[in-house]
Amino acid sequence: MRLHLVRFLSLLAVALTLGLAFAHVLEIPGKLRLGGTDWLTVQHNLYVGFGTIGAAVEVTAVALTWLTVILVRERRLAFAWTVAAALLVTAGLIEWGLVVAPVNTALSVWTPSTLPVDWTAWRNRWELGHALHATLFALGFGCLAAALLVETRP
Repeated sequence: MRLHLVRFLSLLAVALTLGLAFAHVLEIPGKLRLGGTDWLTVQHNLYVGFGTIGAAVEVTAVALTWLTVILVRERRLAFAWTVAAALLVTAGLIEWGLVVAPVNTALSVWTPSTLPVDWTAWRNRWELGHALHATLFALGFGCLAAALLVETRP
């Protein structure tokens, strides 16, 4: 019962994080059309919940996935897939911290009048960082699903 609950919660938390990350990917084409002031307004207003609730869900997803690794350690194929998932979602969190977080920190103090001349480079780093983040969490989700599937009987 404990394994089922932890697996379910891990899969759910990874799916929720993937949903947030994928939402950023879907926004890229529209946000690339915005001018600097409009882009900054979006950045300052749209993502308030992402940094609080989203961050908590993501850290929980990583922790639960590693806990699942421990709980499936006796199940060879499920263990391999779950380790892969844990490594991928951990890499996703690290990548976000190295690529996206510094942009968030920088732009949090910008105003329309202090927007740097190279703001598009910052925007592109932010968008690419989220695309990579979504990719890593999608792969992690896929590995968690595969870990479940290798244990189902045809």
